[in-house]
Amino acid sequence: MVVDTIFKNAELYNVFLKEWSITDIAVLKGRILFIGNTISAGLSSDNIIECENKPLIPGLIDIHLHIESSLCTPEVFAETLLPLGITTVVSEPHEIANVFGLPGIEEMIRASKDTVIDIFYGVPSSVPSTTAKMETTGGSVSSRDLEILMRKYPEVICLGEVMSYRSLINDFYNISSGNMESKTIDLLKTLKKNHPTAAVEGHCPSITGLDLAKVLYFGVDSDHCLQDIEGMKQRFANGMFVELQEKSITPEIIKYLQNNNTDGLYSFVTDDVPPDILINKGHLDYIARKAMKEGLSLEKIITATSLAPSTRMGFRDRGIIAPGKIADLIILEDHSTNFRIHSVFKKGIIAAQILKRKGLYTFGSDFMDSIKISASSIPDSIYSVPIPKETIGKSNIKCRIMRKNKHNTYTTAEVRAIPVSGNTVNWTEPNLNLNLVIVIERYSGELQIAQGFLDGICIKNGAFCSSHAHDHHNILLVGDNITDMKKALNWVITEKGGMCVVSNNKNLAAVNLKIGGILSDSPMEKLSKEVIEIQANLKLLGIDHINPIMSLCTLTLPVSPQLKITDKGIIDTIKSEIVPLFIN
Repeated sequence: MVVDTIFKNAELYNVFLKEWSITDIAVLKGRILFIGNTISAGLSSDNIIECENKPLIPGLIDIHLHIESSLCTPEVFAETLLPLGITTVVSEPHEIANVFGLPGIEEMIRASKDTVIDIFYGVPSSVPSTTAKMETTGGSVSSRDLEILMRKYPEVICLGEVMSYRSLINDFYNISSGNMESKTIDLLKTLKKNHPTAAVEGHCPSITGLDLAKVLYFGVDSDHCLQDIEGMKQRFANGMFVELQEKSITPEIIKYLQNNNTDGLYSFVTDDVPPDILINKGHLDYIARKAMKEGLSLEKIITATSLAPSTRMGFRDRGIIAPGKIADLIILEDHSTNFRIHSVFKKGIIAAQILKRKGLYTFGSDFMDSIKISASSIPDSIYSVPIPKETIGKSNIKCRIMRKNKHNTYTTAEVRAIPVSGNTVNWTEPNLNLNLVIVIERYSGELQIAQGFLDGICIKNGAFCSSHAHDHHNILLVGDNITDMKKALNWVITEKGGMCVVSNNKNLAAVNLKIGGILSDSPMEKLSKEVIEIQANLKLLGIDHINPIMSLCTLTLPVSPQLKITDKGIIDTIKSEIVPLFIN
């Protein structure tokens, strides 16, 4: 019998028997046909790939990410990932859904049809991520939209991360008794009734005990947030699947995973990877390398990047090297902790043959004009922070401050006394080490704004503006002086979307994001260079963070601890409520 390809003398790890062996793998029409001695089986091929006893492992599977966080189109994203060994992803397009709703999700699916890797989708469950009272979005996702997507598109396979976990906890007894309905509960009920085998992704930062049980009660049974040992053990014990991002790859966690029988209970995921990190470090392959260097064995890496995520999402055609499975394969150089990739194959074909770029998918014109405000409509008054009338005459006023750290995207809430000049806050005093943060609603053209203050790591002698601001993607403006803030804001509005860094009234770096104000249609080579310049200049201006863009662009995320800001005001994300900027 003649087959398409034979991989000779590959070192293969059987995830079920937990053992290695040197063997051959025969591939026919993109799927694995046979594992064993192909000569004895009477199999031959004109395409023999000699593996030279190198490890052959399944293609990597990432089941929790957002393509929009890489600021590129699905096609460019896929072409960047395949050489890194990633052959399947599950993306949740809640960023573009916040801008356009159902039409945005459908456009992302259409843009993913002919990509070089397999892109599946989850239905965004939290659009908006909280409620219309706490943020303005350009779109929303309902249970009706869920049904349209699940029935119309086979690529849609799960419910995306339920970010309104606090409402499930705080209103548990009303919701569970049926006395109160919510959009999240409606989505969960619809999914459970009509698609009972579909996974439900979770967003459960730091919760344990009864709070964790309440979230699980509603069927939300995974978590991709920052983990610690105790929280992770509770999740395992309660049947919650854990998805480990880079920030959770700590020596303590890796030691626990290596020394305990937890295979299949967790996978590695990337969540959000900006273009500069994608180009300079990698993607899921980088997570695997980091985990191996911390002491996790290659055997456990294989399970966590293939079998476990594939089982979690219900894939029956991939995730292991076995007859009938898609021949998504990686040849590694060796067993070393560097996780060095020798070559990648998609459906048995080497990546280099697949990556001959075709004409790029073009997004429709409706997706190119999502910012409904003009630069000329922005008054100078947005930079003035008026104090309450009853406090006029005081020398300072107490304010809630978002304190930013350099380790993650969380903030802490603190109170500071800030000088007052006349009837406004004198926030530009240089010794304050303070940034003014402004969020401008961009969908209606009504110029609704909110103001807040940032300290900790913040911008010095400059400004940053972005129309990519999680998750509602209103315009975010941060800076320590009015001149630079004006210039940055004007650039973003005039370009109909993007990111811009300004200092001394000069544009230092910028990237155009004209697709919905959140995506670029540039190739990754150009896009990554522009983002690298933005990241570098933000660091020069004082944003001492592993990912300065994400550090700033999540200031607007009202489900991430502890104090954030939307166009509606300052959000206490623990209490899920708007709180005043000034404290009496």
